[in-house]
Amino acid sequence: MGYRTDAIRNIAVCGHVGTGKTSLVEQILSNSGIIAKAEKVETGRTISDYTEEEIEKQMSIHTSLIHFNWEEHKINLFDTPGAADFVGEVVASFRAAESAVVLIGARSSLQIETIKLWRRLDNRDMPRVVFVNKMDKERADYFKVLADLEGFKMNIIPITIPMGQAENFKGVINLLDMKAYPKGSVGKKENAEEIPEEYKAQAEEYHQKLIEQAAMGDDQLTEKYFDKDDLTIEEAIKGLSEGLFDNKFIPVFCGSAEENSGIVPLMNFMAYESPAPGRIEEPCKTGESSVMVSSDGDFSAIVFKTSIDKFAGKMSFVKIITGVLKAGMESYDPRNDEKIRINKVFFCEGKNLKEVNDVIAGDIAILTKIDSLHTNDTLCPSDKIIHFKSLALPHPVYNLAISAKNKKDEDKLSDLLHRVAEQDLTFFIKYNEETHETVISGMGELHIITILEKIFKEAKIEVDTKVPQIPYRETIMSNAEAEYTHKKQSGGHGQYGRVSMRIHPLERGQNFLMSNDVKGGSISKGYMPGIEKGLLEGMQEGFLAGYPMVDVGVSIYDGKEHPVDSSEMAFKLAAKNGIKTAFEKAKPTLLEPVMELTVFVENKYLGDVLSDLSTKRGRVLDQGPMGSGIQSIKAQVPQAELMRYSIDLKSMTSGTGAFELEFSHYDPVGGKTAQDIIKARNTSE
Repeated sequence: MGYRTDAIRNIAVCGHVGTGKTSLVEQILSNSGIIAKAEKVETGRTISDYTEEEIEKQMSIHTSLIHFNWEEHKINLFDTPGAADFVGEVVASFRAAESAVVLIGARSSLQIETIKLWRRLDNRDMPRVVFVNKMDKERADYFKVLADLEGFKMNIIPITIPMGQAENFKGVINLLDMKAYPKGSVGKKENAEEIPEEYKAQAEEYHQKLIEQAAMGDDQLTEKYFDKDDLTIEEAIKGLSEGLFDNKFIPVFCGSAEENSGIVPLMNFMAYESPAPGRIEEPCKTGESSVMVSSDGDFSAIVFKTSIDKFAGKMSFVKIITGVLKAGMESYDPRNDEKIRINKVFFCEGKNLKEVNDVIAGDIAILTKIDSLHTNDTLCPSDKIIHFKSLALPHPVYNLAISAKNKKDEDKLSDLLHRVAEQDLTFFIKYNEETHETVISGMGELHIITILEKIFKEAKIEVDTKVPQIPYRETIMSNAEAEYTHKKQSGGHGQYGRVSMRIHPLERGQNFLMSNDVKGGSISKGYMPGIEKGLLEGMQEGFLAGYPMVDVGVSIYDGKEHPVDSSEMAFKLAAKNGIKTAFEKAKPTLLEPVMELTVFVENKYLGDVLSDLSTKRGRVLDQGPMGSGIQSIKAQVPQAELMRYSIDLKSMTSGTGAFELEFSHYDPVGGKTAQDIIKARNTSE
């Protein structure tokens, strides 16, 4: 079976674009003997970035899973994308990992995506270490990065410090074993040596700080340190391990991935001090108790990622929570209420799959060609049903209406887009019945462009895109009454129904309420379903510009029926026309969707962004520093003003700004803005 659960580590490697995540993974694989030599991203031959679009763009787009063996431990690494457009891949890796390695550039320090990733890790209370990369580059400053990290209000503990910086960078000192690891030849593993005399005083100073802070990681060690003012290295390591697990502090490493420097101390720490899955409680959905990761008990697992490969077919990435996954076994999928036959089980090494017989709890495996499985599905015994908590994914921020240039390709395009949506839960496709548009939504312009480029290469389908129509609504601002009689005679039975109603505004979000206040039986109860259908149809058609009417309460208080000519249809038509008559008297107004917008920008762009928000009818709710020269702005802005915001923000901030978006509420819109919306709607029809 291989490794025990306590000898497995699952670690997500994350960071801003260009911080060197893939280069670090390459050097780790080289040092562990998985590959003969580390490749540079530009060559297109790295283990992680293997898809055609990643090679072409020279950036990570998908999370790659790689494993290696080090110091009698199996370590699964998730090499994640740095671009905000592909954050769904990062969220999936955080769901499966117990800890993270956050890469930060020694020159660039904290960048916007670093801060956003940090917030996600905080929300999960997830242990992390920092690797300050590119210590050999011009203007590299490790100690400035340490100072910037203090802004996160967490205890920062350097584990390695550099011997020189930038052009003077010579390697690192490991403060745990108090050894120097000089920068050697690329392709050769670092070797421990005695610390050069010129760095001994600094190393001793930081070593003592490490011992003092490590003592805070364990209550017994804290007592001993206060009594004796010292700890052994073994005790310090225990304190670090416990403190990291409890997220009490952040261990920090440094080096150069390209120069293969500082890698071995990091790998040793990954193996020995990173949290093991067996100490983790896996959260379940509301109402269910969490489940401790353990090799004991029946098999259970969560599907945290789905991928479709043209050769391997559908691949379901699963983390085993309890028991052992065995090839040929049968499990149960509660979502589909069906038994699942698991024929083959694989480990993953980038694009390559290796077939295995069994996988123990805490480890990661790939199941192939089980078409019914989706991301977030649970596998468990049918008599002990579990529902593990789903991924906490962000909302899409960029929308496009899409259609095939050749109408014959519409069905094929729809199939391909739905296949993408199955793999990528931050990509949505929806047909809007109201606007008759197919709308796709993603995390940004790059996200959508990458998807459409791939579809064109695979299927040669050309598409037209445009900004989608805004889902405006209409409502009323005052009470009104109306009576309407539907009467029609055309030989034989006629149609007759009279409805008297009062309408009034409801609180935003209540949509529709109807009450039957008829006295004396002037309308039979059997006609009330028809009246309700008529009211709903009238509301759906709107009044001002044909947008659905919402938040309207209706009281049916009187009416009249005919013993022969009345029918449900007659009362439906009477109600539909009656409510439209009432709308005219009830001060109808237009509503527009308002979004909750969070923008992350560098200080130098703050004024431009705030000025732009004011021109977009935005209302700033909060603003404040996030550290390292980054500002956060929270605002409420009409959706109509944000349809191209990813492009606008990129232009204003030289591509450095980022934002998050969520629907907030509907607000009335009046004046010229409302007139323009109504005119545009009526002209288009």
